[in-house]
Amino acid sequence: MAALVPWSGLAFPASTPVTVVTETARRQVMPVTSRGDAELLPIDQVIAGLGVTLLSDAAGGAATLTFQKREVGLYNKRSLASVQGDLRLLSAPVVFDAGHWLVPVDSIARLLAPLLDAKVEWRASSRVLLVGNVAIPRVTVTTFVTGDVARVVLEASEKVPFRVEQQEGRVTVSILRDLLDVPFQQQRLAGGIVETVQFVGGKENLFAITLGRRFQQMKAVEQEAPARLVLEFQGPPLPVAKAPAAPAPRPTPTPEARVVRTLVIDPGHGGEEVGAKGLQGSLEKDVTLSVARKLRAQIVNQLGLQVFLTRDRDEDLGLDQRTAIANNYKADLFISIHSNASRARDAKGSEVYFLSYQASDDEGRRIAQLEGEAVPEAPAGLGSDVALILWDMAQAEHLEESSSLASRIQEELAVVTGSQGRGVKQAPFRVLVGAAMPAVLVEIAFISNPEEEKLLTSDAYQSKVASALARGIARFEQQRASRGTFSRNAPGSGR
Repeated sequence: MAALVPWSGLAFPASTPVTVVTETARRQVMPVTSRGDAELLPIDQVIAGLGVTLLSDAAGGAATLTFQKREVGLYNKRSLASVQGDLRLLSAPVVFDAGHWLVPVDSIARLLAPLLDAKVEWRASSRVLLVGNVAIPRVTVTTFVTGDVARVVLEASEKVPFRVEQQEGRVTVSILRDLLDVPFQQQRLAGGIVETVQFVGGKENLFAITLGRRFQQMKAVEQEAPARLVLEFQGPPLPVAKAPAAPAPRPTPTPEARVVRTLVIDPGHGGEEVGAKGLQGSLEKDVTLSVARKLRAQIVNQLGLQVFLTRDRDEDLGLDQRTAIANNYKADLFISIHSNASRARDAKGSEVYFLSYQASDDEGRRIAQLEGEAVPEAPAGLGSDVALILWDMAQAEHLEESSSLASRIQEELAVVTGSQGRGVKQAPFRVLVGAAMPAVLVEIAFISNPEEEKLLTSDAYQSKVASALARGIARFEQQRASRGTFSRNAPGSGR
């Protein structure tokens, strides 16, 4: 079994054929001729089937390509070509040899695009010439890590042939298609089961997964609708810390009861309440809805849980309505998603909050006001102690778990956002008041920071954030299970 080589070692030899891909066909063009540093292709083979005519003079000094009254002129041993009368400089001279006109492969697109009046693109890394609006399969990569499992999911926009090979210290996945669109480069995973996932590329569109010291075994499952490959890497269970003594005995759940069954995700703001606004015009309400949808898909597909959104479109929704929706669905977790803003343009990173009557710092109090209506300092006519009891009554029994959920999520987000220093905080967020389950508010990044605003509007970055949130939820679920804290949905819970 061949060992993997770095990207620099995957260059194609000069004799490797070029594949011409049109909207209706795929074919290889041979031979490829090398002249010095240039690679030349016989243009008559390239234009076969495209409706282009090629006429050469008797002496082989010049040739004309014609398509629908448009013309391209080629000249033997010249680095110039004529396109509708305009001269174009080529990367190397055209050569007439043995009855064939040989054209530099990296200049063909410059000639055929205006001739055909169509998109023509040369992909050197995969040695593919694209002619027309060619549909290219798109492959995305998502990852998920818990204490004893690391999961890597490759999802394609159409059915593609996945080939999996396990080697010493790594697993490779190749997809034998002429061309793929892969918006992924490399990701490092925590936990020691899988170290890195990397798209190497090359002719076989290779993905390389480096195994960690805790890896034990792998299971690969190919699925349809959507077309995807799920790789599950298993490691030994992590040691479970001794659970603290409970203040009162808990109902004993049945063995099949899940720790977490139902989540409610709250995309912050909406409708006329746009939230924070970036310098380029990005709106918090749009970012939060997009991330919430991605998170819902990941949790459903990877964790198999039931997920509801407080809003699935751009609409006004009151702060109290959001937790009421979570309570009505009898959710086990409530997560409100927001993007941050600050007068300091260099402020960056993520923060995760859980409810407290008193903010942990002035910044937390400011953000609580910014994200809507903060819990008032004290209701009229009541002392602060009474107000604290009133506001924290619903969340009181869940504060410890809310803190734990916030910590797990922030730890995962820190890997993506580089915000290890911001940490978990408390603030009097009105949207968390009344939630009868563990509840947190996540500020995923600063939309007021130009760099982070650009990231927040990127599908790839939103997916990374959603993956981090899903990993944090999964870690919380695992921790909760190991401590014997079962869902209120469990039989015998009285719910």
